[in-house]
Amino acid sequence: MTQKNLLMLFAVSFTLAANAQKKSERTTAYVITSAEKSSSKWTEVKLVDMITGEEIQSVYQSKSEVPLLNARTKKPVLKKDIVSEYSAGKGMVVLTQAKLKQEKEIRNYQNATVTITSPVENIQERKLMHRVSVVIPDAPFATNSAACAYDKKHDRLYYTPMGINQLRYIDLKTETPTIYYFEDEPLGVLSSPGDISNQITRMTIGSNGDGYALTNNAEHLIQFTTNKKATITDLGALTDDVSNGNYSIHNGGGYGGDMVADDSKDLYLVTANRMVFKIDIKTRVATYKGSIKGLPAGFTTNGAAVEKGTSIIVCSSTNSSTYYKFNLDNMQAEKIASGGSVFNASDLANGNLVSEKKKKKEAEEKPVEEKKDAENKNAETAKADKTIPQESMSPQKMALYPNPVSNGLVKISFENYQAGEYELQLMDLSGKILSTESAAINSKIQTLDYKLPLSIAKGTYLLKVVNNTNKVLNTEKIIVQ
Repeated sequence: MTQKNLLMLFAVSFTLAANAQKKSERTTAYVITSAEKSSSKWTEVKLVDMITGEEIQSVYQSKSEVPLLNARTKKPVLKKDIVSEYSAGKGMVVLTQAKLKQEKEIRNYQNATVTITSPVENIQERKLMHRVSVVIPDAPFATNSAACAYDKKHDRLYYTPMGINQLRYIDLKTETPTIYYFEDEPLGVLSSPGDISNQITRMTIGSNGDGYALTNNAEHLIQFTTNKKATITDLGALTDDVSNGNYSIHNGGGYGGDMVADDSKDLYLVTANRMVFKIDIKTRVATYKGSIKGLPAGFTTNGAAVEKGTSIIVCSSTNSSTYYKFNLDNMQAEKIASGGSVFNASDLANGNLVSEKKKKKEAEEKPVEEKKDAENKNAETAKADKTIPQESMSPQKMALYPNPVSNGLVKISFENYQAGEYELQLMDLSGKILSTESAAINSKIQTLDYKLPLSIAKGTYLLKVVNNTNKVLNTEKIIVQ
């Protein structure tokens, strides 16, 4: 093989390896969503790239026929025959599942009950009958779902349907997904399909490999093991830490949301109204950590999945514009999905755990690094004293006015900048550069006019000043009205 061919082969191999590494580094999550974006029927499961918002794989489609097996016996789930009787005028109407399937007017509802919608007279038998709507509860997502958890060890996606007290999971190892039901084993204490307080809408897999599900009212933290002899245990109610004050985990305004786990055997609950609680599994004490900042109005936090470290991705069931991530250290959210509209969803799940190990390691190394930085800074300062005039060492300042902006024109005041060419970068809060413009500064105090792009929408943006070595000298917020 010639040297030229060897170089080409190396280049191709390097490119493939780089692309494979890039693909492996992307953050993905299983999403309970709809067949189409911006819908609110939570009956489909997709694997989604959380950075681009693109669908990677369709895991389950409600229109598909998939094997349904009992999780204990591995035998087919027995379809239940629904029998309903109604006193109807002169006669009695008896409805069985077989008869219901023959009725053209029947369609699925989001509860496990038969609903009378309108009367119709049976001329032959002189009986007043009724059109009915019914849901067959043994369908995988018959009543929608808002809680799922990915079991990385066994490659399963656990979930529970809304209004049906039953733990189920999708086996992802098989070419065609198979769904298993823990039949006749209650997962919680639902009194009826409309019992919102005891509905399970939060679920995750802990660092110990066990699954955890939580009711809306936080009165039932349920543990389920994922081994061959799976057990389902109600651990009882959560209690508020004394420091929580008015921020109670039992507050009705926080119903919904999702849970993630950390590598220290604790859980984090993100409620649908953006509040975050840390849950100690052993003591079942919930500690309020704060409220997520920077999310747009109306963005409910229905699903959560860990990106890495202390960064958590959240999705909304009502907003399909993008996904956001926030850090547990400061609760600040930023936009991450870059591919346009995304699948709004009722829940997210992946196998990542919140980890503070890197943070602790950095804290331990910080004194050493600070000492080195101080030594380097002193050396640079001593050198600068000999080469730079004293007045140029004053801190550079930038001010914007008017701010907020209403007419698209901003004045920028520069102070203590060295004469030269600089770049102004306008960015959104996710860090995406929207526009760049050159700025020539010739004096110690100077004011320039800056025009915002005509297409810019109302909101908050960042304006950065960058020098010719790509160093950011100043950053200021611009509020566009």
